[in-house]
Amino acid sequence: MTQRKKKNWPLVIGAILVGFMTLLAVFGPSFAQQDPMKENYTLKVDGKIRVPPYPALEVPGYPLGTDRYGRDLLSRILWAVRPTMIMVVTVAGVRLVLGLILGMVIGWSEGRKGRFLESLLSTALSIPILIAALIGIFMVGVDRGLWAFIFGLGLTGWAETARMVSEQTRAIKTQTFVEAARALGASDRRILYSHVLRQIMSLLWMLLAFEISGTLLVSAELGFLGYYIGGGIWVEISDFVAVNVEGLPELGQMISSSLVKITDPSTLIIVGSVIGIGVLGFNLLGEGLRLRLSQEWLRGGRRFRFLTETAEEWIEVRVIRPVSFWIESHRAALGTAAVILVIFLGSWLTFKSLYVKPLTAIETPIASGGVEHLWASERHDAYGTMWVPASLDSAPKLLWNISLTGAGKPAVNADGIIFVSSKDKKLMAINPDGTILWEAALDEVIVGAPAIDSSGRIIVADSKGYVTCFDENGNRLWRTLASNGREATSGPIVDAQDNIYLTVVDSVAALSPEGKPLWKTVAADTYLEEPPRLSPDQTLVFLKNSAIETATGALKTIALANEQELLFTDPAFFSGANGQNYYRLGHEIIGWRFEGNELKIGSRQTWVHEGTVLLLPYDQGVTKDGLTWFYYTMQFVDTRMIWLDAESRIIGNYSFQNPNPKVIAIGEKGEAYLCGSTTVKVNCVNIAPGAETPAWEISVESPAPLLGGAVTPGRLYLLLDDGLYALESQETQP
Repeated sequence: MTQRKKKNWPLVIGAILVGFMTLLAVFGPSFAQQDPMKENYTLKVDGKIRVPPYPALEVPGYPLGTDRYGRDLLSRILWAVRPTMIMVVTVAGVRLVLGLILGMVIGWSEGRKGRFLESLLSTALSIPILIAALIGIFMVGVDRGLWAFIFGLGLTGWAETARMVSEQTRAIKTQTFVEAARALGASDRRILYSHVLRQIMSLLWMLLAFEISGTLLVSAELGFLGYYIGGGIWVEISDFVAVNVEGLPELGQMISSSLVKITDPSTLIIVGSVIGIGVLGFNLLGEGLRLRLSQEWLRGGRRFRFLTETAEEWIEVRVIRPVSFWIESHRAALGTAAVILVIFLGSWLTFKSLYVKPLTAIETPIASGGVEHLWASERHDAYGTMWVPASLDSAPKLLWNISLTGAGKPAVNADGIIFVSSKDKKLMAINPDGTILWEAALDEVIVGAPAIDSSGRIIVADSKGYVTCFDENGNRLWRTLASNGREATSGPIVDAQDNIYLTVVDSVAALSPEGKPLWKTVAADTYLEEPPRLSPDQTLVFLKNSAIETATGALKTIALANEQELLFTDPAFFSGANGQNYYRLGHEIIGWRFEGNELKIGSRQTWVHEGTVLLLPYDQGVTKDGLTWFYYTMQFVDTRMIWLDAESRIIGNYSFQNPNPKVIAIGEKGEAYLCGSTTVKVNCVNIAPGAETPAWEISVESPAPLLGGAVTPGRLYLLLDDGLYALESQETQP
């Protein structure tokens, strides 16, 4: 009676678990129901508003709950397995190749050379892999990505494989067939390749499984210490305080940020369980292969012992022998090709790790009325971009100033004439040389900045809710009540057809070019002092979270987030200088567009803000080149400019240590012009994305508070409570 062979359960279970991890790595992102980077600051759980992290099985759509930033944990895990597995398999492969080559050399060597190499191997084995990995990653720099982990984890990780291979090599080199090959004149290299490697090859599958398991475990340990692919970069936010930047999900990165409270390790357990499944699966697979390769299962010096004898014979005769003969006859050419391929792959990986794609202007036109004024309204243009096609590279110096009791903010037409108003109810036109061109009487003190239309007319809104229009010579053309009994709370903006829009407390009012009221629509449930903004195609006008059709005044429903996600995120629509529509939801910027009547979601940019800023952004925008910026400020709170590229990488993080600051403009190169008042002077800086220090810093000696400003080619205008100041840079004006 034939004895039934015992089932190799470690091999079966290990293969199932490894297959599961492989499926997650290949298809996981396509199963994700949520955006892995989308943050949810407040959600309703059992009818109550709660803050993240949200527990598993309590919030619909988030079966595993969320992390501490409100990001869906299941979606992040499905996205995280792929980069982690790519990293560990690559590193394990490098460690296996190094261990195989060095182990064979050490096991084959004899005499003094052999003893020296053996001592080096023993030294490498005595160094803890985690410590060696930390040193290696630090030497290369964690920002180098995969290269840093290949170097760090491969620094001593090859030693265990090399020990096993060296012992097998010593045992094999004493065999009779090796002595026979040497007697026939075979070189050491030939014997190692044709005989020793053939005997060791069957071990490699087992060793590879163990290497992947060990690499995955060490990568989790490194992640817990804050070192992971795509992250591990510390951004200083103040003296002795820094925050670890997190990017797209990776299991090591998720481990590093999972433990929020020691009393609630649920997130850590979930992420750790995924890593545990991977480690267990590859360990069982390696153990199963070890059993399969043992004498209990197989006999003889077969190359692929886990295959049947028939299959192995077919591979040997039809594949390996012909390929070996061809390789032997083309050895020189193959060696040259291999060197070229290694250089090419190394260069490509280095390029992918270090290269940051340059920003290029997106060729999407913004509707224009035909005349480009230098500073046409309160936020430079009717779209509210704050972006100007000019840069002041050298520090501007005071050119002239005019004393007046300032009100509102300045505007500058295409000829460089500045329009400002004063608290004594005057609208003034000032030539670029500082001479007053004309003055016009106002009925009330104006709000915000004047707006300039395509024909050069100047439109102002006042505190009584009236809108007044002047021609370019200061002659009053008309005055219209935009909202009966309610004050205007922003300066006007003008579209390409010279229609006028302004904020009236919580509504947007629209007037025709002749001053005839067109419509008025409630757009918010709070008091607002910011001007509305036109969409890039001028079919919509935005005010905070409302989008209104310019033709009819009807509110347009644009659902970019569910109702729960809008709580405490201060959402707002806005236009980018690149001609794209955007929506800010908390600290996230979402690109969107309409294709016919269908809403399409485009780009998303966000950053890990926790520990860096206390509040939501005060302002935001996108430059002509697609660079996203956030401005955070509040009195007596840190003021900060953050720049993100298209990949959500932080390329600028600047803290402006000045009270009462304002963003004056965003320059052509993405630089921010920030000014803030003190009790004795106004300080201004030009800070570029990624720069640690400003390109220049200047001061205007005046105790008066800053009301607003404008940047034009070669000029910086500041309107203070005591007058208008013109500062000129050395740039050549067009």
